[in-house]
Formats: sequence, C-alpha cells, structure tokens
Amino acid sequence: MEAFLMSLVRSWRAVISGWEYPTEKDEVGQTVRKSELKWTKDEDDATVGNSRALNALFNVVDPNIFKLINTCKSAKVAWDILEVAFEGTSKVKISRLQILTSRFEALQIGEDEFIAEFNARVLDIANELDALGEKMSDSKLVRKVLRSLPSKFNMKVTAIEEANDLSKMKLDELFGSL
Repeated sequence: MEAFLMSLVRSWRAVISGWEYPTEKDEVGQTVRKSELKWTKDEDDATVGNSRALNALFNVVDPNIFKLINTCKSAKVAWDILEVAFEGTSKVKISRLQILTSRFEALQIGEDEFIAEFNARVLDIANELDALGEKMSDSKLVRKVLRSLPSKFNMKVTAIEEANDLSKMKLDELFGSL
C-alpha cells in the first residue's frame, strides 16, 4: 500500500505529514476556514494529495475496516488507525515479532512435504516479518532453509554450499537448485 500511495502525486506526503483544512484570519483576528477560491497552489496540491490518499485507503480496505476510517478527513489519521488495526500497538508488534521469529527458528521441512510447500511457508513468515518492519536477509533465509532440509538432501546441500557464495545467494535461486 505504501508503494501505491507513493506513486500518487503528493499522496504519501499527506500520509506522513498530515493535512489540515487551509485557514486564514478574519477581520476580528479569528482563525476561519479559507474559501477554496483563495487557496494557494501549495494548499490546493496538498488537498489533492490528501484526497487521493484517502480515496485509495477507503477503496482498499474491507467494509468492516472501512467503518474505522470512514469519518477521517486526513489521510494521516486514517493511516495511523489502520497501522494500529493491522500491526497493533508497539507491545503487540513486539509480541508478534517474537512469535514469528520463534516460528522461523523452529521451521523444518516435513518428510512428506514438497519443496514448493516449504518455500511458501518460509516466504509467508519472511513476508509477515517484513510487514512488521523486520526485514530478513536472503542470506539468513538461505542458511535456514539449508539447515532445515532432511538428510536425503545432504548431497545437494553440500553441492550448493561448495558451488555458491551463500552470502550472495537469493532464496529463489536456492529453491530453483533444490
């Protein structure tokens, strides 16, 4: 979603810095909403960016989640609500990271499991970690997969380790070799 919002002109800026309705001082010095006819180009551009970002967020979530953000006027406020809804608070996020890390460390291929199924499980965990801000390097993934293979793969593992620089090997290359 981040990449999509970054592709929309000024939308990502609205998400990270927020947006407020342009204001001005009236004759008595009170702050009032500025008429759209008086907006500067920057104010107009910021409003368009905010509107595009809100539109994208409104259209990408399911109806139950939409109820959480449908009254938001600022893309930043909507984004912050979605972050908490999907990632949880920092305590929940840390807990989820610990659980995923434990799942990754305990990961083993089953004797009857196909390599493609194991690949999917590895990628699921790696993608969940990445979504929580914990990027796992290909090198670490490759080494884990090689350690997780059953003994019937020992010859292949040895050949792969001798023929490749594991620190530079990509996960898809490894699974292609298996």
